[in-house]
Amino acid sequence: MRTQTMSISEFMSGEYRKEKKSKNKISKIASSVLPISLLPTVASAQTPEAVPVGATEWMSEKALETLAHALDPLIDLMVALSFPISSVVIIGSCFFFMLGKSDRAWTGIQNAGLGYVLIQIMPLLLNVLKEVGGAI
Repeated sequence: MRTQTMSISEFMSGEYRKEKKSKNKISKIASSVLPISLLPTVASAQTPEAVPVGATEWMSEKALETLAHALDPLIDLMVALSFPISSVVIIGSCFFFMLGKSDRAWTGIQNAGLGYVLIQIMPLLLNVLKEVGGAI
C-alpha cells in the first residue's frame, strides 16, 4: 500500500480521485488492447439472457400463491368433517321415515349425499379454478 500526501483543499475538492493526464496515452491503450488481441478466439454458445420480470408480475404471483394456500387448513378440515356430519344428517333423515314423512327423509338423504360429494371434490374444483385464472 502506498502512502499519499495531499493538502486539505485537494482532499476536500476531490482532485485526488481524478487521474492525472499522461502524455503517453497511446502506450496505455496499446498495452491494454494487445493482450486481448493475442488471445485465441474460442467458439462457444451464446450466453443465456435473463428475461426481465416486473415487480408487479412477481408480486401478483406471490399474492396468488398466498391466497390459494391460505384456505388449505379450512378445506382440509371441511373434507375431514364431511363424512361424520353427513352421516349424522342421514341418520336424522332416517327418523323422518319412522314419523311418516318419507318425502322429507329422501330430501335430507339426497342433500347430505350431494353435500358430501361436493365437499370431497372441492379441492379439485379449486385447483381447476386456479388453473383457469392463471391461463387468463
